[in-house]
Amino acid sequence: MKKVPAENHPAANVEVAALPAQTGARLTPAAHTSGAATMLRLVVAELKLMLKGHRWWWYAGAVIIFIASVASPLDAVRGGVALAALIWPVLVWSQMGTREARFNTASLIFSSEHSIHRQLPAIWIAGVGVVAITNGGLAIRLLIAGDHQGLLSWIACALFVPSLALALGLWSGTSRFFEAVYTAWWYAGPAHHTPGLDFLGTTVQSARPQLYLVMTAALTVAAYLGRRAKLAYA
Repeated sequence: MKKVPAENHPAANVEVAALPAQTGARLTPAAHTSGAATMLRLVVAELKLMLKGHRWWWYAGAVIIFIASVASPLDAVRGGVALAALIWPVLVWSQMGTREARFNTASLIFSSEHSIHRQLPAIWIAGVGVVAITNGGLAIRLLIAGDHQGLLSWIACALFVPSLALALGLWSGTSRFFEAVYTAWWYAGPAHHTPGLDFLGTTVQSARPQLYLVMTAALTVAAYLGRRAKLAYA
């Protein structure tokens, strides 16, 4: 059989239309953010949710309490202004750990990525931020006065109160439990300078900062276990 040269083959004379270049579809790469930046955004978002919805006089009262804490004598702050600063945001802290049950958003929150390792610490840090906003004046006064023992008691209080709110909120699913327990504790402890119950350390004799740091660690673990339990049944 005689072979036809390639240049004389009929197919060689057929002009093939040039096909458009195939360009693969590309998505715009997501902006990479560090874990610290993500956590900061979560904390700010949680803090906004906590402070949202209050009447104007609540914010005005918080500002007045903070200014009074800075301007008043230190003994007066410890004996009265700081006590008001601890009870003023009780309805803010009582939201911690209960918002999902209250607004029926548990399935949405629990299905999100890192809901326990990011969102839970963000709630806790926001709760500590509320302490700093409302009772930070006392910390400033203690720092200026060089009262390191009093400052340690304030730090223990700032960590303990949000931990208590978060643990009780997660395990009870309601804000009323924390409101009742905390109000009674505040009245029996700081308001009456009762040793062992005074989580603020209003006096040197009643202050037990090491105890409340240990309790903070225990409550934090309890909050973590509470969230794990809810995730298991979500």
